[in-house]
Amino acid sequence: MTNIARMAVVCLIAAIVLLAVPIAEAQTAPDPPAAPVPVQILAAKKIFIANGDSAAVFGVPSLAYNEFYASVKNSNQYELVQAPADADLVLEVRYEIVFPGATELQLRLAVIDPKTSVVLWRITEHVQPWGRDATGRKNFSKAIATLLSDLQNLRSSSAATTGPPAPNN
Repeated sequence: MTNIARMAVVCLIAAIVLLAVPIAEAQTAPDPPAAPVPVQILAAKKIFIANGDSAAVFGVPSLAYNEFYASVKNSNQYELVQAPADADLVLEVRYEIVFPGATELQLRLAVIDPKTSVVLWRITEHVQPWGRDATGRKNFSKAIATLLSDLQNLRSSSAATTGPPAPNN
């Protein structure tokens, strides 16, 4: 192949690549607008916290439930009630080992409407891996705090964009 033929092939390939890039970018769909957060989440004042697991973490039974319950209680954001029927929302917390590999650990929070049992929202927070139990407990507590913060951010960011929830009459 002569030098002129090689140059022609290189120029042709470059032209095809340069023309294909804008076409590929133009085909990228924009992100959809944020969908509304269910009004039950925005208006909730009374919370029932459910234990979604019975696994022991660090040898402590129901650690995810106990720590999350204490965090919600200390936040003074909600009134904690003793029965789901008395609540505006049920928060079910669980600790999970994600397979395959069993090295990824996470906390999951399901936000449930107690009247319909519909899961309105799910929040997942990963627990950073650790080498020592003391570090693991710190990472676990940090993930619990982030889970509660995620719930609060969901409420506050949605309330800011949609306005305050309508009063219950």
